[in-house]
Amino acid sequence: MRARGRARRELLLDATLRIIAEGGIAAVTHRAVAAAAGVPHSSTTYFFDSLDDMIGEAVAHAMAAEMDRLQQFRSLLETGGNHPGAAIDEFVEIVRNQSQENTVAQFEIYLFASRHPALREHVERILDETRALAAAVLRSNGVTDPHAAAAVVALIDGFALHRIARSEEVQFQSLAHALRAAIVGFVTLATTSSLSEDRSGD
Repeated sequence: MRARGRARRELLLDATLRIIAEGGIAAVTHRAVAAAAGVPHSSTTYFFDSLDDMIGEAVAHAMAAEMDRLQQFRSLLETGGNHPGAAIDEFVEIVRNQSQENTVAQFEIYLFASRHPALREHVERILDETRALAAAVLRSNGVTDPHAAAAVVALIDGFALHRIARSEEVQFQSLAHALRAAIVGFVTLATTSSLSEDRSGD
């Protein structure tokens, strides 16, 4: 019975995320979620205290899945012995394989969390983890600038946002080029800054 309950609860959370992706947060209702999950209407109130509680749990559910995905990539990065830049190709493949539905839900959740402080911790956690992962990739490519990780994550999110906003075919290679350009830029910036500091001391 407990296993059945967990399975039904997960169906409701997945259904909530699908509705968020299709119609936004405003489209999430008890009836709509139950119908999308294929379970009785009473199931939503049985598992969740309120609509906000259900949305919050769906956010946590989505963030947990994203954390698992990022951790798999981190493990690959740490154990794979990749040559410089190969981690970028691996990451672009992750982005390529992410469903548009999940990407839409991600940005809907970001906006919703900005108005609901109780949910911000979930979004902030995934952003912090993503930045930590970006910092690890950058370090493996010789970039130690403390501002680089946040900039690279913003670049990736901007690419993802444009991906769902435009109907044209996505050029994932352009993301790979942009990430490589960012790495080269930060390495060059560090080098030129060091040279300027050395010259100022002459």
